Amino acid sequence: MKKRNMIKKGLACVMVATMTIGLAACGGSNGGGDDVSEADFSDPESIKGTITVGGWPSGDDGFKAAMDGFNKEYPNIEVEWQFTDTTAHHQALQTSLSAGDGAPDVAMVEGAYVAQYRDSSALTNLLDEPYNAGELKDDFVAFKWDQCQSADGTAMRLIPWDVGPTTYFYRTDIFEECGLPTDPDEVAELMSTWDGVLEVARKVNIPGKRWLLPDAAYLYYELFCNRDFYDEDLNLQVERDGDLDCLNAVIKMREEGLDMNVDMWSTEAKAAYADGSVASVISGGWFGGFLKTDYAPDASGKWGVAKIPGGVKASNWGGSFLVIPEQSKNKAAAWAFVKYMMATKEGQNDIFQAVDYFPAYTPAYEDASIYEATDDYFSGQQPKKLWAEIATELPSLHPAIQNASNNDNKSIFIFLIFVLLLQTYVCILSYRILKQRSIAFCPLPIIPCHILFSYPLCFY
Repeated sequence: MKKRNMIKKGLACVMVATMTIGLAACGGSNGGGDDVSEADFSDPESIKGTITVGGWPSGDDGFKAAMDGFNKEYPNIEVEWQFTDTTAHHQALQTSLSAGDGAPDVAMVEGAYVAQYRDSSALTNLLDEPYNAGELKDDFVAFKWDQCQSADGTAMRLIPWDVGPTTYFYRTDIFEECGLPTDPDEVAELMSTWDGVLEVARKVNIPGKRWLLPDAAYLYYELFCNRDFYDEDLNLQVERDGDLDCLNAVIKMREEGLDMNVDMWSTEAKAAYADGSVASVISGGWFGGFLKTDYAPDASGKWGVAKIPGGVKASNWGGSFLVIPEQSKNKAAAWAFVKYMMATKEGQNDIFQAVDYFPAYTPAYEDASIYEATDDYFSGQQPKKLWAEIATELPSLHPAIQNASNNDNKSIFIFLIFVLLLQTYVCILSYRILKQRSIAFCPLPIIPCHILFSYPLCFY
């Protein structure tokens, strides 16, 4: 009886500690904030004060490129920058939101972290007065807008920044050398089937010297960007048209040595983009900026951009958002900054031209001088026009999927408690069985390990 009571007490402590830690990490403080309700957004000069904006490079370069326009619109707002690497930024943001202090007035959030923040009460609900962000809905790519919605649809704590229309970057000079088409429409048509992809891979291949892709696995990855994994009833969709064909093509490429078999972000791959030992790569439109400025600046006129292989109509890779923490002391100026940068043609296009963050704000595409312009780096093609076309075709995920991936806090803690109880039961049962067999075993030290493995579910 004494041992049973000890187990019960230990389990109770575990549950209390788990819930306390979880609430601190996933909830955050609602404190802080100025009286934004008194702000007159119809009079930009009346919005005053200093705000801090935090994020990661090259977001700061984008903002700074748009500051001339912002300063003309809001002459009495001063902006200070807090920029570090992506991981450090998100760690610091989560810590400051949990503590209720120390967060910037405006913060960048990378797409991979969206589920962590969509339902966070530590962030301002931008659907509320006086922000009225819901009025902007029709001006944004539907897919990105839907990502910002809370599980119950009553809150929106993020504003979309950019999308990553996934495209196929290829070396036009190599394709021409191998007797392959260089026109983007013809390239897309040839590679619209996986047999066509293999045909191209074999033609460009020089064993041990030249390959079609750095890593063929990214062909398979592209199929899972911007797709529902479950149907409306949350039934898992394991196989859809083209999935197995793509996987078989990837396997063949690897077996035949048609890809370089290195990660696309590796040092080897980056060198291959420059010297032509890799003939193509699949990535979001933002990758074009990397080619131009970092990976292959001397290869101007040797790259082209086409729709992705395999007949996939449209997919998205990456993207980011802006949030306003509840603890901000100048929400009026913070919202003025967010709205100008994210929801004006001038702000979005200044940023885009500086850092290749393709706008999620669709009115920006109306500037023909930008989006219909030819690009000498990409063999005189019109890549921005292609990216705009893809962006407007991106399918939204089913609301049920959005909500399921949103990890409603109450649901996740109920599930977490269930998992911990089940695991603890298994430990106790194991203890009893092993005790009967005279094998020394104590389950209690294992329980904290279950916490460590289960707690990250909160951020999945």
